[in-house]
Amino acid sequence: MSRLKFIIDKQYDAKMIFYMLKNKDYAVIKYQSEVMGIDFKTSLEISKIRNFNLAKKIIFEIVDKQYYRLRNKLKDVKINYQKSWDQIDKQFFKRLEEITNFSVQYDHYYCVVSVFHIGISSWGGNKIVRKYDEDYLKQRKITAHEIIISHFFSLMNEKYPNIKDDQKIWQLAEIFAFAVTAKDKIFTKLWPWEKNDIDFDHNYKELISTQKKLAPILLSHGLNEFIKVGLK
Repeated sequence: MSRLKFIIDKQYDAKMIFYMLKNKDYAVIKYQSEVMGIDFKTSLEISKIRNFNLAKKIIFEIVDKQYYRLRNKLKDVKINYQKSWDQIDKQFFKRLEEITNFSVQYDHYYCVVSVFHIGISSWGGNKIVRKYDEDYLKQRKITAHEIIISHFFSLMNEKYPNIKDDQKIWQLAEIFAFAVTAKDKIFTKLWPWEKNDIDFDHNYKELISTQKKLAPILLSHGLNEFIKVGLK
């Protein structure tokens, strides 16, 4: 039985719409509205609402309509994403523990098959999000990326509890996930159709210069040195 379970969770998907927009600047709202397929005016309105409960009416008018339209597709995708992941589940989590020297913290992880979000991790939690409209095989690498980030957050919380700089921890987590999913020789066998190049052409433009500095340290000197230098 796989540790990662794909699920349909409309409530969680809707809540993430709120958190992707809340208090964000104009450029982020514009980007997220395009990614999520929600018109900009509505996205801007949601971004100004204080809490999710107050935003529910607007959000669920969108969510209910899309979930009804895609109800059969979502069920099929959940099954097929799961079939694809089942083929690599044990190898993936075993290798994740090996390269981090840190035990996986949950008996089960859950991946919400989302109508709106390409990929969302969690701050050391066990629930991630992946969009429904990807190739069943090719979804693996980014799904793994999101789990790795959650695992990295757990590691930092356990081994570096005095580090309170959330932005820096997030940067290290992303850089680590980008590097190991592209360069670890066991991981890359789990998605052999992907190029073994670290992605520097992503949407986190503020991360790229730090990524180019720290990724070689990770690959040459290991995780502990990577974290040590990254926290300076």
